[in-house]
Amino acid sequence: MDRQNRSPAALLALGTAVPPYQARQEDIAQWMITSLSSRPALERLVRGLYASSGIDLRHSCIEDFLHPPEHSHFAPGQPLEQVCTTAERMLLYERAAPPLAAVAASRALEQLAERNDIPLPAATASISHLIVVTCTGFFAPGLDLALARQLNLAPSAERTVVGFMGCSAAFNALRMAHHIVRSQPAARVLIVCVELCSLHIQPGAHREDLIAGSLFADGAAACVVGSAHGHQGDAFRLDSFYSEVKPDTDSDMVWQIGNYGFALRLSPQVPKHLATVAPAALHRLCQPNGPATELGFWAIHPGGPAIIERLAAVFDLAPEQTEASRSVLRRYGNMSSGTILFVLAEVGARLRTAHTCQTGVAMAFGPGLVIEMAQLTYLPARSKSL
Repeated sequence: MDRQNRSPAALLALGTAVPPYQARQEDIAQWMITSLSSRPALERLVRGLYASSGIDLRHSCIEDFLHPPEHSHFAPGQPLEQVCTTAERMLLYERAAPPLAAVAASRALEQLAERNDIPLPAATASISHLIVVTCTGFFAPGLDLALARQLNLAPSAERTVVGFMGCSAAFNALRMAHHIVRSQPAARVLIVCVELCSLHIQPGAHREDLIAGSLFADGAAACVVGSAHGHQGDAFRLDSFYSEVKPDTDSDMVWQIGNYGFALRLSPQVPKHLATVAPAALHRLCQPNGPATELGFWAIHPGGPAIIERLAAVFDLAPEQTEASRSVLRRYGNMSSGTILFVLAEVGARLRTAHTCQTGVAMAFGPGLVIEMAQLTYLPARSKSL
């Protein structure tokens, strides 16, 4: 098919979900301090990390934060014989991840059906490909099969798992979906990201463990990518992608499987490293489509307040341009791969009221260090601007 005649791929529908247990950030901080009572010198550090996190609420698939830490199998400072092993955490993941992912996926499919005025079974039957994204748990037969069964997808639906790629992995899935739709215009790709970060609270009291414990949360997000032609609702057209690994930063963000869950090692240099590579990366992303100065919206993965602040400074963004990212961080925390879809859902809700086409950028970051970017154009409902 000639490049100019290929159908543009677009993000046609979005759905998000969080698990049932919700805790205020200040209460989680106190829970951590209580669990580390044998190390009183850490109280100041913990209070500082949580107070500066930019987070008000987080959700979890486990209810430990709602009860005294001495009854928890996850709380740091407990005897190791009381702490959940990685095998036990994977069993919890296998139980909790599929239903949470299914809620997010069902909401995306319901939105697709509603926007196109078709029955939900027809929207579900239109899914030709399923891409599951996760870095917080694995089992086989896997989450992809469990989800396909729960959603009643066609047995012939093609399945792919993007695993262990961290907070930027939704972009790997979106780029894959973009290529699928460009080569098969009738394809509809369901992407589902689900992360249960709270299963990996570490038993130690290292600074890196405490930083991760102050930021990460559980959540799921899903989207449907398909041809923009004929779609009746609003959508984000996927215009271009760009990926770049910054050399010599392998050790700045590390996600390792240990005996007591997965351990994150996060360098305080991450915001600085991202700020050095992001401007040139944005220029390369936008070069084929026009200058970056014409961007109307920004969807930045809220990895933490320092990342948002550093990138806002380097791109000279006004506070309202990062408000969607800050809002998601404030209400949910960092949910790893699915977080950027939460941000895009919020951006879309704000753009819907304006009812005008706008081009913008989405970006996230992962181990590597890698920066992933996408240029998107928001298309209002029934827009002919394809």
